[in-house]
Amino acid sequence: MMKVLIVESEFLHQDTWVGNAVERLADALSQQDVTVIKSTSFDDGYAILSANEAIDCLMFSYQMEQPDEHLSVRQLIGKLHERQENVPVFLLGDREKATASLDRDLLELVDEFAWILEDTADFIAGRAVAAMTRYRQQLLPPLFNALMKYSDIHEYSWAAPGHQGGVGFTKTPAGRFYHDYYGENLFRSDMGIERTTLGSLLDHTGAFGESEKNAARVFGADRSWSVVVGTSGSNRTIMQACMTDNDVVVLDRNCHKSIEQGLILTGAKPVYMVPSRNRYGIIGPIYPQEMQPETLQKKISASPLTKTKAGQKPSYSVVTNCTYDGVCYNAKEAQNLLAKTSDRIHFDEAWYGYARFNPIYCDHYAMRGEPGDHNGPTVFATHSTHKLLNALSQASYIHVREGRGSVNFSRFNQAYMMHATTSPLYAICASNDVAVSMMDGNSGLSLTQEVIDEAVDFRQAMARLYKEFTDEGDWFFKPWNKDVVTDPQTGKTYDFADAPAKLLATDQNCWVMRPGETWHGFKDLPDNWSMLDPIKVSILAPGMGDDGELEASGVPAALVTAWLGRHGIVPTRTTDFQIMFLFSMGVTRGKWGTLINTLCSFKHHYDANTPLEQVMPELVQDYPDTYANMGIHDLGDKMFLGYVKITLAPVSTPPIPPCRPRRSPRATPIMRS
Repeated sequence: MMKVLIVESEFLHQDTWVGNAVERLADALSQQDVTVIKSTSFDDGYAILSANEAIDCLMFSYQMEQPDEHLSVRQLIGKLHERQENVPVFLLGDREKATASLDRDLLELVDEFAWILEDTADFIAGRAVAAMTRYRQQLLPPLFNALMKYSDIHEYSWAAPGHQGGVGFTKTPAGRFYHDYYGENLFRSDMGIERTTLGSLLDHTGAFGESEKNAARVFGADRSWSVVVGTSGSNRTIMQACMTDNDVVVLDRNCHKSIEQGLILTGAKPVYMVPSRNRYGIIGPIYPQEMQPETLQKKISASPLTKTKAGQKPSYSVVTNCTYDGVCYNAKEAQNLLAKTSDRIHFDEAWYGYARFNPIYCDHYAMRGEPGDHNGPTVFATHSTHKLLNALSQASYIHVREGRGSVNFSRFNQAYMMHATTSPLYAICASNDVAVSMMDGNSGLSLTQEVIDEAVDFRQAMARLYKEFTDEGDWFFKPWNKDVVTDPQTGKTYDFADAPAKLLATDQNCWVMRPGETWHGFKDLPDNWSMLDPIKVSILAPGMGDDGELEASGVPAALVTAWLGRHGIVPTRTTDFQIMFLFSMGVTRGKWGTLINTLCSFKHHYDANTPLEQVMPELVQDYPDTYANMGIHDLGDKMFLGYVKITLAPVSTPPIPPCRPRRSPRATPIMRS
């Protein structure tokens, strides 16, 4: 059902002729099965749009009699266009007043003017329904739109899948529960590849092909490939298309397991770029010297796997960007360095698909600028759209900027099909399509900015609490970010807790890691080489000193995570003294407010050494001999003592494995170009 928001000016009295005309229009719209939401002020209408209320048309009465009215109208339409860019906007007014008062800027914001005192309510309602119909026809992205239309056919299918639109599930009680739990639309849209009118995922035809073209446009690629087997499949696809068993390849030592699997599949010979690591065990960036051609050639000459290929040009290189802990490379600089060694550069950006849509990440992601401006190596980016965009699990994209070392379509598609499936779940494909649509235009900036704003607010709230407690000689959790930031416009410095939130949420300098800064702990870090992603928030428990040595006492992060879990809060990562939380488009202020309350509750009980029988009763029930008569602080001390005994502090120097790499025997080599 279509939905209209009618915003009446607070300067309009209901008992006027214009007010009565607006009422008649609302009745006429309702008679055409349009849902009408009425708001009695611009502020109220703004609040409705801020709550992400989906509408198909905005109408507002505009009397042009008050100076504040002009500003309110612009703010209202601006809020609408942040997320609902093409919704038709109708101005309901008196023609005589409107023609005298309208300015050019407002004319560009309004789609249609309805002279509420001249045209009939039925006529204006008809115009609105026609505009809403046009809007809805272009609203949905290609694949999801085609899928919805096809589902409406209500076909009799004699092809797979066997549940036939969910009917098969309804024939036993367990199946009926499953069907009812997920709903009929999931099963009716689960179709086999016989539906040729939809096109083919594997052949990139029809609505599937149009969806991928749209993704390439939005993400700034020459070509995009929709993947339904996760970014693990995306990574393996690229590697299978780019290398053979005679190739030397350059890999990030902190790569995902799918990169290692790509080596197993292809037999290519790796040399590794070793990343940095700080006192908390957080993996940082690979330094530029590791990417220098001379350094890489030395590694090729020294490795038992590649020493016979000394002088050979690597066919491929890969960097994890950003790292799981939120360290983002200056991808422009990293690409320029790696381009001296390899003609195919892969940025594994599984956790970073949103970077293109917010200027705070400028130059720190693969698909920078526009494809037509690219001049250099072929660049690949892989994105897990399901991780921090809005798609179902397993949804992923491969984005390609063509350049030197490009892989022809047929060869790449053979690798793609090898890791894909002939029976994709169309709901995953459609979610990939919708994820792209949500990032298109103004909504991409609006959505990412909202997440950054929430993450900044949380960081500052934690920083203020940390400052309050430590000023009193007490302890609390500390956010992992700069302690002091500088406004580049004024040169004024602020404690992070007291800095203007807008500065932190919009200025990249507040997140760039500078050489010698104690907070990040990466020694000899070059300037302007990496930044911290604001939305990947780590908090630090006490216990590790700035010098990399364990302190006299501390609070084990694993114990804090166990506490959070008992209260229904699940962090994404826990190390010795680090707990990490991902801020995504589904995070709300209430959600992180509850997190802070729960952390404060932990501190209260930890300081009071509350008995485990009261705060972690399951632990005592399962292991009474160990935990009976123990307080939560006692347990923390015991865990910390364990850290001391096994000397976890020197984690910044990973051990060199004693075994020498050996080549496994291979059967036939894979295809070559």
